[in-house]
Amino acid sequence: MEFSLLTYNTLLNDGQEGLKKIFNIHKPDFICLQEIDTSDKTLNNIEKLGYRLADYSNAFIKFGHVYGVATFFNEERFACIDSKIISLPKGFLEIVSYVLRVFRSGKKTRTVLKTEFVVKNDFLKIEIYNIHLSAHGTNGIRIKQLRKTLSDINLNSTQPMILVGDFNYAYGRRKLEEIMGGFGFNEATNTISYTSDGKLIHYTFVEKIFAQIRNKLFHNRLKLDYVFCKNCKAISSKTIDVPFSDHFPVFTKFKLS
Repeated sequence: MEFSLLTYNTLLNDGQEGLKKIFNIHKPDFICLQEIDTSDKTLNNIEKLGYRLADYSNAFIKFGHVYGVATFFNEERFACIDSKIISLPKGFLEIVSYVLRVFRSGKKTRTVLKTEFVVKNDFLKIEIYNIHLSAHGTNGIRIKQLRKTLSDINLNSTQPMILVGDFNYAYGRRKLEEIMGGFGFNEATNTISYTSDGKLIHYTFVEKIFAQIRNKLFHNRLKLDYVFCKNCKAISSKTIDVPFSDHFPVFTKFKLS
């Protein structure tokens, strides 16, 4: 059987504006959102577009709103049977950034959301990890966060697994590929060269400094979003050109044995 997944960093909920059009055209079976406002109002509005919320987890507070990751699914084809929140370590620069803005907003622990689904009328299971790794600091902290996520995985499992989201891994991708390959994952997005245009919207002063350095090095075209899969086959993967966020949605089709 075939199914599809869309991952999208909505840039502090800005991308919610374009979800209806995206869903109507591409009709993904699974939707993994990052930087989404996790208020009941926002989550309910997305469910009104024809999808069921599997679960969400909070990651940070900014400008008085709580943002995190959320996973939705097509309940006509799938059922959600379990979910788990994995707390991730913070890097030094991320801690500094939080401290400098703590009096304006607040802080939470960055998380990964694991959800488990079963295919209706077939009982095949699929695990999806919705990821948003640290935007600040070196790849060292992102590797620590990734290893913490991967430590949850049963290496002997034959169950289809997908790790997807905003990895914020703009450089040194060989190390990322080595780590994921060591756990038996293949990249579904290896034909995509960039997923962000580097816009500096909603950034604090400290965040803009980090982002400007990064964007200058990579000419504003950054590959930050990835899709990795195991025990299933990626058929195709592409970005969707919409203007609502500094990231482009990534749409991937898969095939189960």
